[in-house]
Amino acid sequence: MSAVAPRSKKQKPKARKGTPSKRAAAHRAPMSKAADLSKAEVSIMARMASLDPDTPRFRVLEAALAFKSSWIILGEHLADVLRTGLWKGWGYASFERYSTDELHVLPATAKKLVRSFQWLGSEAPEFLPPKAGARPRDVPTGVLPELASVTVLADARRHVEEGKVSEDAYLALKAAAFDGEKASALKQALHDAVPEHLRQRPPEDKARELRRALTAAVKVIDALREWDNAGEAGGDDLLVRAEQLRDAIALRLPRDTAREAARETPAKAAAAAG
Repeated sequence: MSAVAPRSKKQKPKARKGTPSKRAAAHRAPMSKAADLSKAEVSIMARMASLDPDTPRFRVLEAALAFKSSWIILGEHLADVLRTGLWKGWGYASFERYSTDELHVLPATAKKLVRSFQWLGSEAPEFLPPKAGARPRDVPTGVLPELASVTVLADARRHVEEGKVSEDAYLALKAAAFDGEKASALKQALHDAVPEHLRQRPPEDKARELRRALTAAVKVIDALREWDNAGEAGGDDLLVRAEQLRDAIALRLPRDTAREAARETPAKAAAAAG
């Protein structure tokens, strides 16, 4: 018998340098899809415009669009909750508390979603998902900007209504957004479009002024205690009013600063009493 030659192990072909493996490509696929979501939405909405809303095909497309447009759907629901005050019946003291405790969404984010959805409804309704039985809308001719850009446009529209920004400046911003300008550039352009004397001061500036006011209130309280160190002005409510003013200012400060003030005031009171 002739010897049987041992089988040689099949070697896996080496991947070429620079060629991604199937596994790596599979991991990267969702990223490329995410980048094209807006184009996909436009394509789906164009297809839906040609279908009967009562057909299964329309409903499947509607569900796919809801999946791809999740921020719009959530913004719509939040706008309804805020408008109707549904959160009160659900046991929450405020819309902010509801969004934080039940949805685990920051209040600022929830309000951003509401503003952005409302802007779409008034300024670009063709990008809203069509509802079954509703009158067909125009098919979008472009791509919806990202949420951050839509939020800037919503703020710009509000500034127009408040007389801070001209209509021309707003329309230029809107055109830039739909041309693909980044949200950061749009935000800077909006800031520059508002006259300096109408610009809102940064929150840190407001907090700094409140801290100065709190310091002044504490000094007033100390002076009043010195004035009445003998208790001769018993029944005079000046000191009570000054302390109420101090407490009201502290409530408007960030928590860390307010706690610091709360620790500082008893110490000064004890020093004055001693």
